[in-house]
Amino acid sequence: MKTIKEVRKALKQWGRYWASKEQLQGYSSKSNAEKIRENHLLGGLFKSDGHLYSHGSSNINPPEHIKELSAQIDKLRTEHKQVLVGKYVKGMGNTEISNWATTLGDGYSVDFWLLRAEKSLMS
Repeated sequence: MKTIKEVRKALKQWGRYWASKEQLQGYSSKSNAEKIRENHLLGGLFKSDGHLYSHGSSNINPPEHIKELSAQIDKLRTEHKQVLVGKYVKGMGNTEISNWATTLGDGYSVDFWLLRAEKSLMS
């Protein structure tokens, strides 16, 4: 990615990909206690359904370009990562990012950190 426009396009794709994965990684519709109670009331056998729920990112295999961009982002400073996730994955505005991100306390604006992060990804 040689231009800021290319970087932003790639970040939008990266953000949409990870946002879709966040939305799909939900919680079970019933708690463990509810499942036990239901089995007890209905006289059913206990059955483990833990394999039906993914509790981590170990089962996610992103496309190669997403994987490469994620590896580049992992090498950035924490401030850079937080603004990139806030803007491109969570779809937050500047005010929301500044309230959500915990490490932006250096007196710099969200736009400052975002531009630095995007420029860091230019090769």
